[in-house]
Amino acid sequence: MSLLPALFFACSIWSCRSANSCWSGEYSFARCCLVENAECWGGTFTYESCCLQESLLSDADARHIEKLADNDLDCGCAVPDLGPPAFQGGSFTWCKFRQAVMLNQDLRPFYMPFLQLSVAMLGACPLGALSMMLLDASLKMSNSKVPPDLHKLPSFLRAQEMMQLLLRVESVSLLGVATSGWMIFNQMSNLRGAVQRRLGGTWGNAECLRVPAAQTHAARIYQIVADAVNFVPIGITSLLQALLDESTAINCSLARAGLFLLAAQSMLQQTFLPEEAALAQVPGAPPGPGMEARSLLRVGEASIRQAMDSEGKASGLGALGLLMASPWPFTEVLDLLSYPGRLVLPVANAMQTILELPKEHPLLERAMTTASGHSGSDSEARSYIFRVNPYREMVSDMVRYTRLPFCGLRPFMRMVADIAKNALQAGCANNAAFSGDAETCKFTFVEGGPHLGDCALWASASLRLAGVQTRALAFEPLPDAATLFQQSVAENGLSSSVHVRNAALGETTGQTELIHFRGHNGQATVNGRDFPSQDRREVVTIPALELALDTEVPAIWPRIDALKLSVNGAERNTLAGARKLLSKRRICSVLMHATKCKRGRRPPTEDPAPDSNVSKFAHDLMTFLHEGNMDVYEHNDATTGEGRGRVQRVRSAGEMDSIFDDPQLTEQVYFLALSRDSHCSRAQRHFHAAAGRPTDGPLEDPGH
Repeated sequence: MSLLPALFFACSIWSCRSANSCWSGEYSFARCCLVENAECWGGTFTYESCCLQESLLSDADARHIEKLADNDLDCGCAVPDLGPPAFQGGSFTWCKFRQAVMLNQDLRPFYMPFLQLSVAMLGACPLGALSMMLLDASLKMSNSKVPPDLHKLPSFLRAQEMMQLLLRVESVSLLGVATSGWMIFNQMSNLRGAVQRRLGGTWGNAECLRVPAAQTHAARIYQIVADAVNFVPIGITSLLQALLDESTAINCSLARAGLFLLAAQSMLQQTFLPEEAALAQVPGAPPGPGMEARSLLRVGEASIRQAMDSEGKASGLGALGLLMASPWPFTEVLDLLSYPGRLVLPVANAMQTILELPKEHPLLERAMTTASGHSGSDSEARSYIFRVNPYREMVSDMVRYTRLPFCGLRPFMRMVADIAKNALQAGCANNAAFSGDAETCKFTFVEGGPHLGDCALWASASLRLAGVQTRALAFEPLPDAATLFQQSVAENGLSSSVHVRNAALGETTGQTELIHFRGHNGQATVNGRDFPSQDRREVVTIPALELALDTEVPAIWPRIDALKLSVNGAERNTLAGARKLLSKRRICSVLMHATKCKRGRRPPTEDPAPDSNVSKFAHDLMTFLHEGNMDVYEHNDATTGEGRGRVQRVRSAGEMDSIFDDPQLTEQVYFLALSRDSHCSRAQRHFHAAAGRPTDGPLEDPGH
């Protein structure tokens, strides 16, 4: 099967062709062509004449495409939707669809509502429409019993036409398309994979349509490109050397363009673009050679645009057809640009969105003040560098979408904000002497399971604004997450205050193994009982060093103000490995997710405590916390629903078991423990804030 060359036209400007006159009002391409809707046809309006002709775009489509610029590709969806990323019923909206695209959700529920879009609505968001066209073509190519003819597939033809026109819009860059949030090149990659699987075959004799012969320099370049898109580390030196060496070795201009873009993408993971450098007001962190990265990106951009246009014409396939037919993974090269691994996050984002601090809160006021001391706009707010995985992964996708730290323990964030507020009021941010206890300007915390360091980095950046001297110790067992966390620490100038250990926390020092679903390494656990499948296509197991807190906390630390645990079921073992610290009253507060704790618990009928009808898990947790002279509380941090805002004392293992067994248990329920010792005044002072209660009010709900 081959593409029909006559249909893969090239046109230098839109005016050289006529808009499709079939589309008007509710009769849009989406409604009439994607499912061959019989309601659309009559007289001269037929499926063949409207859905398979040379031009498929309406006047509205063309006008919007020609006016596009990099700064308006989000279709008015710049403010992230923080609701559940799924179709909630009702009318189709571009912002909800974009959210689902960016967070790698199932897009199929959006398909039928999309078919109802009017001509105006369809034309209003060109990249959103292109994303859905590519999805439609990919699904039909993958799922049809007989693979469709691409030259008779309306969604592909429309995507082809849009791609040709986008290449001629100078105000839209490929980097802008890649980072627009619509994951255009990811959808192209999916379609290319389906085309290669279902159609295969030879598409022509052009250099870009053939795999290079073995043992040639072109074959070495092909392998470099293939390795890079499969996340095999390729050094910038190797990429640049390949560019210097290949001038006469290969005639596929797309391959040269691909090497330029790979080199630019490699540099972008290590440096700021100039506009990003202005945001990252990080002490001791120079922006790096951002202009060089931008220059290399421009060269790659110009090269691949020209190559896609010229090679598409020469092959008769058009730009999109060429990308689908070529064995070179050019769509995957472009897709790499969609996943920046180095982000600049304003510290105020979380204060405003997650904590909802009032604008007069001293910490928020400080965060919204420029380094020069003047009140600034959001673009001038104090920021910090945050490393994420440069590919699709749940936490990384979420941070790229929301520009917020993926910190699920809001009580810890509230405690930090209250500590910073107190420090600012005491004058800790000034060099001048401050009044009160010197401990006001210090905070020590330990974190188990920090993943990429979302909570710790935001906390450290916020406390630094308030002049608080932070001492933090974080234990992350996943090597890739720990490495990214360590890079973020170094790039933010926090190496003297935040220390990252690549290890799991447990009862003793030794070896363990973690397991997680692919693409969800933020949910890794040492307890595999809640993983029904051990299929290696679904789960990943990783060996890890296990350490006990009793042997790892520096002896010079008199106390730990807060122990924050997100260890997905290993909480019991972690506290068992901290019994010396607890018995010596060196831990002042412990903060845990109830649902994550539950992953390590078996019910009393399966694992009872000795001489008791409670679970051994709950029994041990309460025993260890009581050894630390702690009161334990349950806090429901939800803002809606039954029990919202609740704070109640947990006095026994039985009461803890009842919380675990509560059918209303959600991820917003926490166990918060506080030491009664007088030397834990710092934690005691800010514990009310952690639990969402005013300092001068009661901590527990009445009756508890």
